[in-house]
Amino acid sequence: MKSINRIKYYNPNQENFEIFTLENFFASRPRKMLETDFRLNFWCILYILEGEGTHSIDFTEYSYTKGDLIVLEKNQIHSFRVNYNVKGYIININEPFFLDSGGTLDLNSLVFFQTPYKQPLLHLNVSKQVTSRQLIDLLYREYPATEYNSKNLIKALFNAFVNSIRKENQDNIKKIKINSYENYYKFRELVEKNYKTLKTVSDYEKIMGVTKKTINQSCRECADISAKTLIINRILLEAKRLLVQGKLRNYQIAEVLGFEEAANFSNFFKRYTNTSMTDFRHLYEVELQNSFL
Repeated sequence: MKSINRIKYYNPNQENFEIFTLENFFASRPRKMLETDFRLNFWCILYILEGEGTHSIDFTEYSYTKGDLIVLEKNQIHSFRVNYNVKGYIININEPFFLDSGGTLDLNSLVFFQTPYKQPLLHLNVSKQVTSRQLIDLLYREYPATEYNSKNLIKALFNAFVNSIRKENQDNIKKIKINSYENYYKFRELVEKNYKTLKTVSDYEKIMGVTKKTINQSCRECADISAKTLIINRILLEAKRLLVQGKLRNYQIAEVLGFEEAANFSNFFKRYTNTSMTDFRHLYEVELQNSFL
């Protein structure tokens, strides 16, 4: 079984933003590659104009149809289910795109990519008279003309696109305070680096210099989950990744993830996934085989 590769952002023109039509994206890449799980090192948006299908995010299948916006966060594991009849856009964004002139992250733009836990889809009006549709069409037209247009124009158009979606869907999009997202983003980044060794919210409280209550409030406001659940989910995601790779035995996975007793980790996995590690591995292998039939 192949490893889950981490896909680093690459753009031959040294840009941190790119937009393609889904038709061209699917047609220019091997189907088998697209339908294999990989982890993103950047952010991605799928904007569906026509057709329907499914997309796998963190080992969960999500169905989409015309008008759906699919938000893929940095560090998520995902794979396409290629449908050549689907039309729309795909946008890839590397982190430097979100840096302001002072070199700090523009959290006001980045917060758009934060979705409630297991809710990565937002349904939009994609008719041509809607502002957000007009802006993404304009983004696509302007993007290739880099020698004539400033990168600042692309950033301005993208920010306008995001703000128009917020305005048009204000009843369905949760408003998040920037200071809450700043705490959440910092916590997420720390968990990503330390989840194998630091497994309690108290551990991160000491590093961040804020209270557990503040961390929890930020997680609930931004993602509708507790800080403890976020840590658990990150451990489970890595366990699933290691299981489907098939290179390590269950007790070795427990060791890699910082559990002294394999039995404790086995119970941990089953408690939060309602399936055993062995069954999860088997089910994934069956699904993978079926996807290529």
